[in-house]
Amino acid sequence: MGNPRTRSRLHPRSAIAAAATIAAALTPFAAAGSASAATDAADATPQHIVLTPAEHPDTAQSFTWQTGSKVTDGEVHLRKAGTQKWSVADARVNEELVSGGVPTRTHSVTVDDLKPNTQYEYYVGNAAKVSATYTFTTAGKAGDPFSFIYFGDAQNNIAEKWSPVVDQAFQRFPDAVGTVNAGDLVDVGSDNGLWNEWFGAMDGYSQTRNVIAAPGNHEYKQADLLRTFKSNFEFPGDGPVADATSTKGMTDGEKQKIAYQKQMQVALAETAYYTDYQGVRFITLNATRSEALELMTPKDLPECHVACPNPIELWLDMQRKWLDSVLRNNPNKWAVAVFHQPVFSASEGRDEADLRAAWLPVFERDDIDLVLMGHDHNYVRGYVDADKTDTAGMTTGPVYAISVSGPKYYDPAPADDNTWTQNGATQVAHAAYTSTFQGISVSKDQIHYESVVAAKGDGSTTDVPVGGTLDSFTITKYDDGEKFVTEAGMPVPEPKSTGKVSNRRTADETTAQQPAKVALGHERIGTLTAPTVAQPGPTTVNPTTGAVYVADGASTGKGRIESVDSTTGKVTASFEAGAPIKDLSYDPAFNGVLVAYQDGRIASFIVSAGHFGDPYIPPIPTGMKVVSVQYDSATGQVFLGLADGTVVWLDGDFKPVGQANVGAGLSAIRLDDATGTLYVTYDNAVDGEPGLRLFDTRNGMHKLAEYALDAGAASLDVDMQVGVAYVGHAAVEGDAENGGLSVVDLLAGKVTRSDKPEFGTSIGGVGVDPARGIVYLASADKSPAPVIVVGREQAPSIDASPVARIAIVGETATFDARGHGMPTATVRWEMRKGAPGNDKWTPIAGATSDVLKVVASKAIDGNQYRAVYTNSIGGKVYSTSSASATLRVVGEK
Repeated sequence: MGNPRTRSRLHPRSAIAAAATIAAALTPFAAAGSASAATDAADATPQHIVLTPAEHPDTAQSFTWQTGSKVTDGEVHLRKAGTQKWSVADARVNEELVSGGVPTRTHSVTVDDLKPNTQYEYYVGNAAKVSATYTFTTAGKAGDPFSFIYFGDAQNNIAEKWSPVVDQAFQRFPDAVGTVNAGDLVDVGSDNGLWNEWFGAMDGYSQTRNVIAAPGNHEYKQADLLRTFKSNFEFPGDGPVADATSTKGMTDGEKQKIAYQKQMQVALAETAYYTDYQGVRFITLNATRSEALELMTPKDLPECHVACPNPIELWLDMQRKWLDSVLRNNPNKWAVAVFHQPVFSASEGRDEADLRAAWLPVFERDDIDLVLMGHDHNYVRGYVDADKTDTAGMTTGPVYAISVSGPKYYDPAPADDNTWTQNGATQVAHAAYTSTFQGISVSKDQIHYESVVAAKGDGSTTDVPVGGTLDSFTITKYDDGEKFVTEAGMPVPEPKSTGKVSNRRTADETTAQQPAKVALGHERIGTLTAPTVAQPGPTTVNPTTGAVYVADGASTGKGRIESVDSTTGKVTASFEAGAPIKDLSYDPAFNGVLVAYQDGRIASFIVSAGHFGDPYIPPIPTGMKVVSVQYDSATGQVFLGLADGTVVWLDGDFKPVGQANVGAGLSAIRLDDATGTLYVTYDNAVDGEPGLRLFDTRNGMHKLAEYALDAGAASLDVDMQVGVAYVGHAAVEGDAENGGLSVVDLLAGKVTRSDKPEFGTSIGGVGVDPARGIVYLASADKSPAPVIVVGREQAPSIDASPVARIAIVGETATFDARGHGMPTATVRWEMRKGAPGNDKWTPIAGATSDVLKVVASKAIDGNQYRAVYTNSIGGKVYSTSSASATLRVVGEK
C-alpha cells in the first residue's frame, strides 16, 4: 500500500484516565452503510474501515480506513476486551486519490505484539472524529477449527444485488473469521462510489473480520493500476522479490530483465502475498497480465531490441518461483491459493493458456489443497485427471473452483468440450447464470467446502433453490501425510498409520540450478514424416504444447493445415483454411494461427483442442498483395508485409494507420511484440544481398540492423528469448535444390549457413520452439522429409523437479523429474542423508531414469533426493541439478 512499509507498535498511555479524557473529547461516528463517504477533503469521519491479516495474524493485525485528503493524521486505539487501558498506534498516511470530484486518502497501520486467540476492542480516527468501537479476535494455534467465506466476482449492482448475498453468507456461516475474495470486487477500480457500495455491503463485517482479496482486471480499469485497491487494503509485504544482482557484463536483454523484476517487485507488493492462519497458508496471486503491463514496466527501462524479456511471461514466472517457494516451505498442514483469472476457464471462448502453463504444474507438484478463482462469472469445481483414484467420488490432489457472487453472468462453455476437458481435467460440479457463496470450514484434519446458491439469473442451469447447497466435498489430510478429497456422502478412508510426519530437513530444500551458457551451435536431430500436405510450406509452433503446424504451400488446393505432435511425430488434427496459404504464424493472444492467403486475404483460426480450425477472425479481403501478417498484442495493431516491400499497419478495426517501405523483395515478417522489433526477410536473387533486416516499429520504423544472406532467403522465424533468427532458403532460378538454413546470431552479429542436403531443399516454412530450442524446416519437395528437425545446442535445463513425499514404512515413494538438453541429456539421481547440515550428495546406483522409486524405512526419514541431468557439448561436460525433495517416513498403524 505504501512505500516504504511501516509497522507500528502500541504505545500505552500513561494512565487510564488520560485515555478516557481523550476518548471523551472525540466525536464517535458509526458507519452508515453504502451511502457513507467522505463529503469533502476536510472530512475526518473514518469510512471504509477494514481489517486485513498480517503475515502472522495470531500476533498482529492490520487496519485501514478512509477520510478526506486534508486529514493527514490518524490513530488506532486498541485494548484487550474487558480491560480499561487503551493503547494507541499511529497510522501511515497514504496518497491522495480523487474520485467523483472528492479528494480522499486512506490511513493504514499494522499493530504487532498482540496475544494469540484474544479478543480486542478498537476504534480509529483522529482528534476531530473517531469511529464506533469494534471488536476482533486474533488467530489461535494451528489445528483450532475456523471457517471463512469465499466470494467470486461481486463487480456489478453491488448495493442492490451483492449486498444481500453478503448478508446471506454471514447468516449461513455466522462464525466465519473473514472473507476470501477472488478479484473484481468492483467494476471500475478508480470509482470511489463503487467502493462505497462494496464497503457498505461489508459494513459490520469488514470492521470485525479479516478480508483477503486478490486484484482482478477491473481493479485496473480507467488507468487506476491498482492505486485504489492498494490504498483500500493493507496486506502483508512478503511477496516476490527481484533477483539481487549486478548488471555488469550483461546483455541489453539481461539488464532489462533485472529492471523489470525490480519494478515488478513494487507492482506485486500486497497483491501477491501470504498469511498463515491457524494451520492454513493463504496465498494470493496477481493473475492479471495485459492490463498490468504499464504497472510492471519501469519508466527508465533500459533499451533492448533483441533477446529481450517478455514482461508478461516474466510477471507469471516471477510469481511462479515465489509460489513454489512458499508452498515448499509451508510450515502449515494446509495451503489455499486465491487469484482472479482461472487456470481452467468456465466460460465460452476463454482460455488462460499462459497462466495454466506457468502455475498449474506448481499447484500439482506441490499438492496445494484449494485453488479459488473468479473472472468467468460461472460456477465450476473440479480436479486434474491425474489426481483421480480407482474409487468413484474420490481424488487425491488439489481442488480447483471458480465462482461468481454478483449478478453478472457469462455463457458457459459446453460441459463436454471446454478448457477442462481439453487439458486433462474434469468438472465435478457446474452451474451457469447462478450466484453463489462458499463456506469453508477448517479443522485439524479436514477442510469441508459448501457452495450455496445465493441468486439465480434467467436461464440458471441448476435446479437447486436459492439457499440450497449446490456443491460440497471434504478434504481429509492425516498426520501421516495421506490425503483424500471425497464427494458429499462418500466415506473417508481411515489412516494407514498413526504416526506423525517429522519436519526433518524440509526447510533446507535446494532450488533447481539454472543451465550454463554455451556457444551457439546447431545440429540436425531428426525428421517428421507424417505430414501429408501436398507441398509442405508455412510452418509455426505452439510453444505451450510443442505442436507443429504445417500448411500446404501449393498454389492450388484449399489450404490444408496439419497439427503434428512433436513427441510422437503423428498428425493429430487438421483443417482446411479454404484457399492456398502464403504465411502461417502462431499467436498466443488468442491461442491460434494467423494466416495470409496467396490471394492477399488475412484470417485467424483457433488451435485449441475441440475447436481446432474454428475461425477466430474469418478471411478478410485487404485489396493488397499481402505475403505475411503479424499481430502486436501490446498495441493492438496488425502488421502486413506486402510483396512490393511495403509494411502496412492496421488498427483494431483493420483500418490502415501507417505504412513504410522496407525494401523490395519482402518475403516474410515476424514481430516481437515485447519490444516492437520487426524482422523482415527478402527473397534475394543472389548470394550476399540483404536477406534480413530489423526495424523498430515503435520508433518510426528505424532500421536497427541488416544481414547479408545467401540467395532465396524466404521463410522466417525468430527465437526471441535467445536472440537468434532462423531463415529458410527456397529454391532459386538455376538451383532447384537450394535450401537449408541460415542461423543469424543477433547478439554477436554472426551468420552461420547450414546448406547440406540433410537440412532440406526448397525450404517453404520455418517454425521455432523457443522453450525447447528446436527448429522445424518444411521442405517443399519433401527432401529428405516433409519436415527436418534441427536442435540448438544447450546445457541441460530442468523442466520439473521432484517434490517432497510422505510414505509409510514399507511403501514405495516415487519421485519424478524432467529435464532437456541438446544433445539429449542423461539423468542420474543423488541422495543426501537427513542429518541437518549434511551437504554431501551421493549418486544412487542404477537410478538413471526420470523416475526414482524408494522403499520407505525409518532409516531414510529426512533423506533428500535430486535429479542431475548431464550432456556434453564440444568435449565439455555440463550438468544441471533439479531442486531437492525430502522423503518423510511414518510408522505403520
